[in-house]
Amino acid sequence: MIDSLEITNWKTHKKTTLRFQKGVNVLIGIMGAGKSSVVDAITFGLFGTFPALTSKKITISGLITNRPSRETDAEVKLGFMVDNDNYTVTRRIGEGGNSARLDRNGSHVQTQPTKVTEEIEGALKIDYDTFSRVVYAEQNRLDYFLDLPKGERKRQIDHMLGLDTFATAEENTTTLINSIKSTISSDESSMQQFDPKEIKAQLEKSIGDRDAALAEKVRLAKQETELKSGVELTRKEYELVKKQLSQKKALSEEATKLESRISTISDEIKKIESMKIDAEKASDNLKKQEALEKQALKRIEEFRKKEREVNKKLSDAESDLESNLKREKERDRLAREIRDKDESGTKKELDRAQAELQILTREIGLKKGKSSELESQLRELEKHISKCPICDRELDEDTKNRLVGGKRSMTEALAKEIKRSEQEASEMASAIKKMTEEHNALVLASKKLSEFKDLDGLLELGRKACAELKGQADALQKDSENISKDYNSLKDALAKARADVQTAERKKSYEAEVKEASERLALKRKEIDGIKADEKSLYSMQERLTGQSSLLSEVSSRLESGQKYIASLESQIREKEKQAAEYMKIEKGIERKRAQINNLNKFKLALLDTEAFLRNRLVSSINGTMQELWPKLYPYGDYQGIRLNAKKDDYLLEVDTGSGEEPWITVDGIASGGERSIGCLAMRIALAMVVVPNLKWLILDEPTHNLDSTGISKLIEILGDSLPGVVEQIFIITHDDNLKQIASARVYQFERDKGVNAPTSVSVV
Repeated sequence: MIDSLEITNWKTHKKTTLRFQKGVNVLIGIMGAGKSSVVDAITFGLFGTFPALTSKKITISGLITNRPSRETDAEVKLGFMVDNDNYTVTRRIGEGGNSARLDRNGSHVQTQPTKVTEEIEGALKIDYDTFSRVVYAEQNRLDYFLDLPKGERKRQIDHMLGLDTFATAEENTTTLINSIKSTISSDESSMQQFDPKEIKAQLEKSIGDRDAALAEKVRLAKQETELKSGVELTRKEYELVKKQLSQKKALSEEATKLESRISTISDEIKKIESMKIDAEKASDNLKKQEALEKQALKRIEEFRKKEREVNKKLSDAESDLESNLKREKERDRLAREIRDKDESGTKKELDRAQAELQILTREIGLKKGKSSELESQLRELEKHISKCPICDRELDEDTKNRLVGGKRSMTEALAKEIKRSEQEASEMASAIKKMTEEHNALVLASKKLSEFKDLDGLLELGRKACAELKGQADALQKDSENISKDYNSLKDALAKARADVQTAERKKSYEAEVKEASERLALKRKEIDGIKADEKSLYSMQERLTGQSSLLSEVSSRLESGQKYIASLESQIREKEKQAAEYMKIEKGIERKRAQINNLNKFKLALLDTEAFLRNRLVSSINGTMQELWPKLYPYGDYQGIRLNAKKDDYLLEVDTGSGEEPWITVDGIASGGERSIGCLAMRIALAMVVVPNLKWLILDEPTHNLDSTGISKLIEILGDSLPGVVEQIFIITHDDNLKQIASARVYQFERDKGVNAPTSVSVV
């Protein structure tokens, strides 16, 4: 049973969640509202595809919502139950690729999309092909098969029953038989190109010529081996003499080099001896100079440390002095700012201006009150025709007009005075604000100036400290120059001491090298005297080797020619043997292919027999199931039974009238559309129960198409009363509001404003 479905960004669905029940589930709405998208999502959740996607009527990216805006991914989450196990499959598609996840009873099972599909097919015991053929077929009405031509009807029902594979296999077998027959004709044409007797004669002649050539090859090979042995022996002797002469020459060159090296080193020893350097004294002097250098370096390091300390103090003193000089400039600037300014005087002037502003503000308030009173009197005076609003005395028209005019003149004059006063008050407020800012700045400057009272003393101390430290630094600089001069002199003496020691050591090394080279020279001369080979013996051996090599080359050339001749004969023999073998191969191949045709014809007959047997068994099972269903689906007595009659080239859906010699008539002959639909519904249910007995699901797409009101009423009655007892779960996709009347059905209403590309909205009816 399918429990739930959640789809996100799926076609027209932004976010839709559905809960399904056992029995009937109705999805109702206008065309394009998103009903069929739900069934596509169920199929995609189970198998990762659905008919429109498999037939490439839509691409995988076309499933993602793209109106009114393009989304990046879509998701289908389907919950279903099989054998008391609760499954949840989630499939996601998007720009980053496709993914899937399957959980069983809350535990993770698989995440690889193909493996997820395999797990679901194993649990349901049904694959996508069978599901799409039996449970969910793309069709618009129940009597779809009745309107098909008989050949097409047979093809489609065979496809639903899985029998079309036999027809395909039969066609392929016929094609293969024709192909083999064509190959046999081609092979028989190829055999006519060969003459077996001529091939045999040519083969025997080539074999005889080859055997004679092989005998000559053996003789020449033996002679070549003997010549090669002699040439190799002579070459070894020649190479030995040549090697001895080369060795003698190399020894002579080495001896000459040794003599030259001994002479050069001896001259160097004489030069060093002329310098009269005492090695022991030179070593002692070097140690003394190194000790002096160590002491000098220690003194230099101590002096530089003192120099760094003085320079650090000088740098700090100069930094402090520079900071105080900046403060001095700030102090002088502040002093200039408050010069000729009286803080108490500016405060009094500010207080006076603020008092005047307060007086002016009160006057403005009084004038505004008076103006308000005059305006009130003027309004009262204008309202009353015969009496004064103040004294209540009788007024004539002239007096009233005179009073109104006077009041209005006074009001206008007072308004001008108020405006002038407000302008004056605004100007005074601006002036007071400026005076306040100047006074506050004066107070702040006076306060800051008090912070510099000790500055002159600090400046004096800083200048003295900088002068003293500068003197110390200058003195240290002069001392540093003197120390550097002394150290440079010491380094020169140390360098001379090291050079004397190195010269003494070099003399000792040269003497050892002369001794070793003299010994090697004596050995080289002894080796030279032991080599007796000369150029004359080498020339004699070279002439003998040339003669032997020439004869060997001639024999080898004849042997090579003989080998090429033998190879040519071998090639001719192989070609003739190949032609003979090819002839035999074609002959045997023709016999084998004729045997294959015979076997394929037997196989073709077996396919036809098996197809007929399976069709009879399946149709018998379907008819048995329909016969059990018929009383439940058709509660009237005029038709006692229903069957699917398999003809040679067609399937006929027939009902039993129970009368006459031929009681069975085709459903096409029934006048009522409702009865036709019930018959087709029985066939659809029976197909599903026979082909997929373990999965009692049924999906009906627009089942009321072309039905009249009576047919629709009967279908509603069957779907509400009879069918849920046979089929566990039924899904109906329809635009017909009449199907809301199905008893105990869960009805979902699908709506969508297509004019503005709005997403699908779903509500439970």
